[in-house]
Amino acid sequence: MGKKIIQNPNAGLPPLVVLESYLNAKKKEFVVSKLRAFGLVRQEFFDRKLGHKKKDFKLKKFLGKRYRLVPAPMTEAEFEQIFTLIQNLLALTPKSNANVSENNQALDDKRGLSKKQTLPFSLLSSFLLLVGLAGLGGGGYASYLVFTNNGLLALEFAAIIAASSLFFSLILIVLARILRIVTALR
Repeated sequence: MGKKIIQNPNAGLPPLVVLESYLNAKKKEFVVSKLRAFGLVRQEFFDRKLGHKKKDFKLKKFLGKRYRLVPAPMTEAEFEQIFTLIQNLLALTPKSNANVSENNQALDDKRGLSKKQTLPFSLLSSFLLLVGLAGLGGGGYASYLVFTNNGLLALEFAAIIAASSLFFSLILIVLARILRIVTALR
C-alpha cells in the first residue's frame, strides 16, 4: 500500500484567485508598517464596549488608560492607493546604505552634531565627586543631630547647616563635571 496523495481542493482554481486574500493581507501589513515608520499613527484607547481585548493594548500611560498606536481606518481602495504611492516612492529613490550613511554624516558635520562622547574619568574628578557626596551626607547628618538636640533655634541652625552642605556638595560635583569636560577637550 502506498501513501495516498492529498490534493488541495483549491488546486483547480487560478493562482491569483487563491493568493488574492494572502496578497491583500501582506499589502495591508506593508502599508501599516510604512505608516508606522513615517509616524502616521494615532492613539486608540482601550474600551471594552467596543469589543477590544486587553492583550492588544500593551502600552499604558502612567495611571491612565491603555492605548495602542494604529493608523487611521482605511478602505481597500485607500490601501491599494497608498501601496502604489509607496512603491512609486521606493522606485524613484533607490539608494545604497553606504550613500545614505555618508549623506547623513555630512549633514551631521554641517549641523555640528556628532555622536555622544564619553567623558574620561580622572582621579581628581572622582575625588571631588566623592568629597561632594560625603559633604552632602555629613551635612545632612549634622543638621539632623542639631535638629534633634531640641535647643533654642535648633531648626534654624539645622536649616543653615543643611543648606551650606548642599551648596558645598553641589559646587564640588559641578567642579568634577567641569574637570571631566576640560580633560575631554584636550
